[in-house]
Amino acid sequence: MSSGETPPVRSEVNEDMRLGLRLLAKLARIAEQACQSTGVSLPQYRLLSELTAGSNRASVLAARLGVSRPTLTSLVNGLEHAGLLIRVPVQTDRRGIELRATDEGLAAAARAEAALAERLRGLAIRAHAADLTELARHMTHVLAQQSMSAEKPARRPQNPGTGKVRMRFPTAG
Repeated sequence: MSSGETPPVRSEVNEDMRLGLRLLAKLARIAEQACQSTGVSLPQYRLLSELTAGSNRASVLAARLGVSRPTLTSLVNGLEHAGLLIRVPVQTDRRGIELRATDEGLAAAARAEAALAERLRGLAIRAHAADLTELARHMTHVLAQQSMSAEKPARRPQNPGTGKVRMRFPTAG
């Protein structure tokens, strides 16, 4: 290796993990195709499904979906243009906007969900349904815990080397 080359990345992925990762990628593609067959993308379905419980602020939705604000804005623009959601000003915050699914948006989410369920049923016929249900419940719980921990505020910076949290006090003046 010459001095300008970077060393190869050492893979810590064993064969079982590799198999799981490839399965996940295939399932994501199946889900995307199922959603697209109903006229919405998988990310659009995810946003609409979050809105089925009611309106919510964009910042909350971005965190729940694990996307950046610009990505969420792009999704919202497309869904708004299609008449599947609306932006509603927040009465108590002049700059705040809540997103609300329209009746057409709720129907689109239901169609996409039905298509996804049909695809999953087709796959489940070849597998043991109880195992799939147990896995789905377990992963839903794991992802909910991960989402809750991601929404917690960040800790204050620590002093390097000491591990102690920096305390900041207002100065008298």
